[in-house]
Amino acid sequence: MREKGGDKMTNLLNKRILLSGATVLAAAAIAIGATFAFFSDTETSVGNTFAAGEIDLQVDSEAHYAGMVCSNGVWVEEGQGTSTRPELIGQPCEGTWTLKDLENGDIFFSLDDIKPGDSGENTISLHVFNNDAWGRLVIGNVQDLDNTCTEPESEVTPGTLDPECTAPTPAPGDGELQENIQFSIWLDQGVTPGFQGQDVGEGDNIQQCEDPAECEEPTLVTSGPLDPGGETLNIWEGLAVVYNAFGCVGTGHITDLTTTCPGIGPDGQLIGSFTYYFGLDWEIPDSVGNEAQSDSLTADMTFEVEQYRNNLTPFTP
Repeated sequence: MREKGGDKMTNLLNKRILLSGATVLAAAAIAIGATFAFFSDTETSVGNTFAAGEIDLQVDSEAHYAGMVCSNGVWVEEGQGTSTRPELIGQPCEGTWTLKDLENGDIFFSLDDIKPGDSGENTISLHVFNNDAWGRLVIGNVQDLDNTCTEPESEVTPGTLDPECTAPTPAPGDGELQENIQFSIWLDQGVTPGFQGQDVGEGDNIQQCEDPAECEEPTLVTSGPLDPGGETLNIWEGLAVVYNAFGCVGTGHITDLTTTCPGIGPDGQLIGSFTYYFGLDWEIPDSVGNEAQSDSLTADMTFEVEQYRNNLTPFTP
């Protein structure tokens, strides 16, 4: 009897174990089934774009010579009786155009029969669109030619300015205009520092200078001859000097409410969408003699700009 009772108890325990196992299996089945159902969400950003910025330099020019201005392709007097070369009035001229990209045939200076005492000036404006930029003027391909040896030129005292044309064996060589024409550059900003767009004297081709020691329109390049091998003039260096000389404040941007000299910043960069006026002046002094007869001077002028932002060393390889 005890053994039968024991068997019965054993069977009951086995049933409980089996039922317990079935419960575990059922729970496992539920857990496995749950792994196939996910919460989900999708977020999509459409049309991500990287676009390069733009820098576009455009230039205009107005040529002045001997009391005349080049207008619509011909020389006209700047005022009644101002011309010292009246025979040129109405004659074709070069050096004047409105704001544009430069092309072949755009020449700032094209003058014949110039003489000691002559002078002229081109008001040149630079306009950089869209972005701030470092700017410079590169003058190269300088050719200073004697062309011919006239009799007065050949009789210049030997060992002075024109040995190439000295008797008894005159032969054209290097000319004498390069060392005798004096060039200077000044900032045609008007009577108020910076570029307002409508300021008195801004871009008018006349250097405002009530006190020569403290010109309202400062000289950026002092008068002197062009280097025989050409030269590079960094515009930002001159504008940075102006910023400090006039006690300018702010970045020069019109969006900067602290700015006191619009268009002129502490680094001297050309600020996007401002128009900068420069006077490029030339003169042949009265003291130049026969050694320059028949000589000619030609050169290329190139204005270059390069991005300002993230560029601490402009125009380096």
